[in-house]
Amino acid sequence: MKSLLGVTLGIMTALGGFVDLGQIVFTTQAGALFGYRLLWAIAIGTIAIIVYMEMCGRVAVVAREPVFSVVRTRLGKRLGLVTLIASNLVNLITCAAELAGVAIVLHLLTAWPERLVMIGSTLLLAGLVMLCRFQWIERIFGLSGMLMVVFAVAAVTLHPDWHQVARGLLPTMRPSSPGQGLLYAYFAVGIFSAMLMEYEVHFYSSGAIEEDWKPKDLGENFMVASLGSLLGSLLTVAMLVLGALIFLPRHIFPNLLSTAVWAGAYPFAQKALIVSLLGALACIAGAAVETALSSGYNLCQFFNWHWGKNLPIRSAPVFHATWLGTLVFGLAIALIGIRPLDLINYSIIFGMVIMPLTYYPILRMAADKGIMGQYVNTRANSIVGMFFLVLITAAAVAAIPLMIVTHCGRP
Repeated sequence: MKSLLGVTLGIMTALGGFVDLGQIVFTTQAGALFGYRLLWAIAIGTIAIIVYMEMCGRVAVVAREPVFSVVRTRLGKRLGLVTLIASNLVNLITCAAELAGVAIVLHLLTAWPERLVMIGSTLLLAGLVMLCRFQWIERIFGLSGMLMVVFAVAAVTLHPDWHQVARGLLPTMRPSSPGQGLLYAYFAVGIFSAMLMEYEVHFYSSGAIEEDWKPKDLGENFMVASLGSLLGSLLTVAMLVLGALIFLPRHIFPNLLSTAVWAGAYPFAQKALIVSLLGALACIAGAAVETALSSGYNLCQFFNWHWGKNLPIRSAPVFHATWLGTLVFGLAIALIGIRPLDLINYSIIFGMVIMPLTYYPILRMAADKGIMGQYVNTRANSIVGMFFLVLITAAAVAAIPLMIVTHCGRP
């Protein structure tokens, strides 16, 4: 039972990264523009996040060093501090977008004013995080996020051409114009980077220490990282397939969260729409909590201050002030009125730019036999990790130019 409940850490981590506000809309848009031709980006992103999430968990368990402790050690204080500031700014922007997304879903469910529900839901999330232990936070958002399975059921119900779906696992680009090719590249980079957002591994490695995993639990670490990521990947595939089946034939570009969520209930009745909205609400709210807690983890781990969701406020005051401050300032940004999808697009692209500075130190630490001992990377682990690091670096270089020339993915 402990192992079963432990999977909720991987589920919450993956759903908060794979199925947040940006990914729900972004992946549906990709399907609406390119059909199944970007499924390969989801497949590569899934394997990459499993590889690095497992490494993060293993390093956290064996060396008792979460991600930002590793960043400080391997990059040095100066470059590490730049990475910390950039990562927490990305967390703040993402949190603001997710809080706005929660308000949109609640408005669709209740018809209450968005600003009112945004303030109320933020207070509710802050109270929930304050009162619940870490294990219950991951269980609440991990298990409630399972409602998103309705998207997978909807995709299968619409009977896609499975041969064409399988062909989408191989990169193919047939642009009708140079602009179309750049748009394809933008969505490929965006999908890949959204599945590897840094706060996923920040949260996961910190969660492994919060749950006091030991070396004997490393089998569970691999299971949790794999099952959570595979579930998130399955739902991401389902959203892309729905975009291809529902919006592509009708030449509709879904640029609203409400439109993308509606796709999950398309083959069914109104009750299914409520289920898809509740599933989206759980995932988006979970992403807001994940980014807020990750900000507290990052800051305290870098400066070696006391941290931990299960520690009382007086024992870890900076940690608690940081996650709460992220929610408060995120709410303030969201209330300004910036479109949440614009915020999330910027966070994905800028997160991609700094991504190598998170994953390179993890790879180095996991391959250090002096620290990891018998749990050091195998040669195969290191080769695969280096392959994905090269892809991450290439995507980081391409991210901002693609964002500029495609006007943030506008067709």
